[in-house]
Amino acid sequence: MDFVDGRTRLYGIIGHPIEQARSPETVTFELRRRGVNAVLVPVDIDPRDFDQVFPQLLKLGNLDGLVLTIPHKTAAYRHLERHGPLARFSHSVSVMARSLDDQWIGEAFDGEGCVSAILQRGIALKRQRIQLLGAGGAGAAIAAALALRQPDRLYVSEPDEPRCETLLKKLSQAFPRVRVHSGLAPLADIDVLINASPIGMLDANKMPIEADSIPAHVAVMDAIMEPDRTKLLRMAEASGCVTIYGREMLDSQIAGACDFMLGAREQLADDVVIHT
Repeated sequence: MDFVDGRTRLYGIIGHPIEQARSPETVTFELRRRGVNAVLVPVDIDPRDFDQVFPQLLKLGNLDGLVLTIPHKTAAYRHLERHGPLARFSHSVSVMARSLDDQWIGEAFDGEGCVSAILQRGIALKRQRIQLLGAGGAGAAIAAALALRQPDRLYVSEPDEPRCETLLKKLSQAFPRVRVHSGLAPLADIDVLINASPIGMLDANKMPIEADSIPAHVAVMDAIMEPDRTKLLRMAEASGCVTIYGREMLDSQIAGACDFMLGAREQLADDVVIHT
């Protein structure tokens, strides 16, 4: 960053904790590369204070966009005037933007970012057997993006049973040709394993599954950004699996997120629908 002045536009990433976030440097760099006088800063909001603090934050006059991370993606959804299609499906948002007429719109980019990162590594999703761990905001968005790729089967594991049941019902209604199941499939019977839960982030020694090894034919992705090389990914590498890191998912989202945050200011004022 060269400088910050009175005309610098403000963007933020909101989470708790926030130290692991990489968006401040990556998104700020992308905005500056595009010639935008802007900076993205980390904002730590305790979940207990979110509903009180967040609406006040949205009143900042020089705030143009926000990135949402764990655990606020679902809570932020409730405070938006408008939602993109993937946000409506998952009831969560990962990116928000303010229009010129001061309306906030949010969209969920986690799903497309995850899918793009996997496909860029040459891993097929169509007609594959996929295990997804986690059905929270990010997990729901990822599940929808996966279902769009027409897998043979999609297994969803989530400790919150009502949340899991709600997601499976929505998936079945929106994607009737995709076979969706709750719980964990045997690792030998899947082709792709994706961790969209926070397990392994705060405690690097924890695993989202109980296993001593993973069959080498399984491609393994962990959406966690920090630590970069989670215990799940270390086990997968030791087992000979193809591994996809959380930073690869982030890299796949940055361009789309910046397009959304910058484009929304002009497009939403004219009531143009943004498709992702």
